[in-house]
Formats: sequence, C-alpha cells, structure tokens
Amino acid sequence: MTDKQDQYEQQSVETLFHDIATPLVISKMKAELLAKHLPAIITTLVQSPELRHLLPNDETLIDALLTAPDIMQSNLQLVQKKINLLSASMLHQANNFASVTNPPEFDGGSGIPVRTVAIRTVLLVDDEAVHRDIGESLLTPLYDVDFAKNGLEAISLCEQKHYDLILMDLHMPKMNGEQATIALRPRISSETIIIGLTSLPIGANRSGLLAMGFTDFLEKPLTLKSLQKLLRSQSLNA
Repeated sequence: MTDKQDQYEQQSVETLFHDIATPLVISKMKAELLAKHLPAIITTLVQSPELRHLLPNDETLIDALLTAPDIMQSNLQLVQKKINLLSASMLHQANNFASVTNPPEFDGGSGIPVRTVAIRTVLLVDDEAVHRDIGESLLTPLYDVDFAKNGLEAISLCEQKHYDLILMDLHMPKMNGEQATIALRPRISSETIIIGLTSLPIGANRSGLLAMGFTDFLEKPLTLKSLQKLLRSQSLNA
C-alpha cells in the first residue's frame, strides 16, 4: 500500500467519524429537549377537557409519545459509546499501520528526527454547549479532554493541570479567548499549543492574535481532520 493510500485511509476514517458524530450530537440535544418538555405538554393536554381532542384517541400512541424521548436518549447514548469505541479502534489501527510503513523523517540528513507533537491532554474552551458536545464526541476517543465555558474557567483549570493543547473559542462571555490567551501564556508551558476557534474570518487580525500567544486557528465547527492536519503541520514546523 502506498503512502498516498495510507493517508487516504486515515482521512477516510476521520471524515466518517466526523460525519456521524456531528448529527448524532444534534440528535442527542433534540432528544434531551423532547424528554424535558414533551411529557409535560402531553400531560397538560390529557388533563384538559378543552384540549384533550388535540390528542389521538389511542392510549398506546399517547404512551409512546410520553416514553419515546427517554428511549431515544438511551439509544443515542449507546450508539455514541459504540461509535467512540469503533472510531478509536480504527484510528489506532490506521496510526499503527502508518508508523510501521512510514519510518521517522530526519532533518536534512543530520540524523536528528523531526519533533512530533505528542498530544495527550486537551482543554476545549467554548461557551456553546453544541460545540463542547461536538468536541467531546471527536476528541475523547483519542485524548484526555477537559472543558471550560469561558476564559476564567480555562485559567482555573490550567492552574491545576498541564495541557498539551488548548482549543480556545475567541468569542465568549466573562473573558474571551484573546484575554484568556494573554493571561495564560505566562502561566503555562511554552510548548503548549493554543489554537483559536472562530466562525468568523481572521483576516488582518491574524498577526495580532499570533502576537497574543495563539499558535494557529481553526474554523468552527471543529473537525478531527482539520485539527490533526494542523497538528501535523506544527510538528513539521517545530
């Protein structure tokens, strides 16, 4: 198998995982909303003589409406666990195969291996639950991941634990990503990678943001493919 085929195999696994994980997270959020509100709505309709006619005259169907959200949540959680296990296994196999078939690169014949970025601990900082859920689905099969909702929480966690990689949303309440990164850089290892996450173009602000302490940037929503491509680039440029 050629190097190009190896790369295609790994990218295919990453793309497949992301394509499944994102709609699964959205489905879980919808099921949680249904589980929280639908039973109360159905109960109100059942108990109201004026509104009872809005429901079908079928007790089995009404029972299904009451119990379906909890069943959906349980099944989705089971599916997510199985997908996480499967994706971790597939990515592990792909990485092991690549490490066997592709020997370490060396710098200009000097005999010194090019440094690779060994990421074990990750902190994802984002105030939006959907992006934290997507990050959890994508990252937890591969890394030890913690989460923060704003820059203040990120600083608190970094005072307690070392992180190899920080994924920092730029726009958050209380303390945004720029302020948090400026505050964190003197307090954390210079080897820690801080990647800014944004749904808006960086444009001319890029150089100023890099000067604040960011290593690089990725567009939201986060994908495993784009993250690992960036990390490989950081490894080769180190």
